[in-house]
Amino acid sequence: MIPNEVIQRLKTIPITAYLSSMGIEPVKEQNGQLLYYSPFKDENTPSFFVNPQRNVFKDFTTNDKGGDVITLVRRLKACDFAKAVQLLEAFDGITRSFSFSGQIKPCNEKSGIEVQKVKALENKALIAYLGNVRGIPFAIATKYVKECYFRANGKNQFAVSFENDLGGFELRNVYLPLSTHPKTITTIKGVDNSTALIFEGFIDFLSYIVWQGKEPDCDVIVFNSISNIQTSISLLKTYQTVYGYLDNDNGGETGMKSLAMAGINVTDCRELYKPYKDVNDYLTKCFLRP
Repeated sequence: MIPNEVIQRLKTIPITAYLSSMGIEPVKEQNGQLLYYSPFKDENTPSFFVNPQRNVFKDFTTNDKGGDVITLVRRLKACDFAKAVQLLEAFDGITRSFSFSGQIKPCNEKSGIEVQKVKALENKALIAYLGNVRGIPFAIATKYVKECYFRANGKNQFAVSFENDLGGFELRNVYLPLSTHPKTITTIKGVDNSTALIFEGFIDFLSYIVWQGKEPDCDVIVFNSISNIQTSISLLKTYQTVYGYLDNDNGGETGMKSLAMAGINVTDCRELYKPYKDVNDYLTKCFLRP
């Protein structure tokens, strides 16, 4: 029998943090609630509401009443109560170590990020985040990412870091997606420079390697933001063939259409991982699932 104090502690895990760990971010805020696109179906208007003060959710695409974070995990993972508690226990164990003070709060690029140190990946909490939450083993991650120690919102924090072509960083841990300036694409050169694979973010690129079981021998371009597609058009035109592994959402659809309209010979590979949101979503929910 699961002790009640354990259940009550797990219920305090922010739903926003758990969703963020899955790459699900709010679209907007409305009357104190955060609005998301539903993680259970494709939609053009966000209908999944989270009240961060009460730490409850409501999905208006279904007749479900919604509920707390345990209820959400049961629905997301299609599991029973005991399994959801087990998953949240593991998640809670990872999140507890993500700041020097023992607690972390999402921060915002507007508050400013002071990078203090970047070093080879060895932090156990970050390795656990990549492996347990994202499905990316250390042997693959360590070739492409490092760990970054920085200060934001008055707190010392650390995250997985992925460097772009101008020396800026994409920062990820179980709580936050952040970027430092300058923000631009990351180009990874391969042996075959006539072909390129394109991804919205580095987590999807690393997930692709796990999925395929090998590193690509062609060039790879990680946009680090869907907004960087337009500034990459001239570069992409230098390739004979481009394979697109963008998200299965409105942004990915718009991005693929803009590349095709620009005359780029791009193959849309998103059908390979539909109906999942992106490559990492497919990796963790389908490919690696027992």
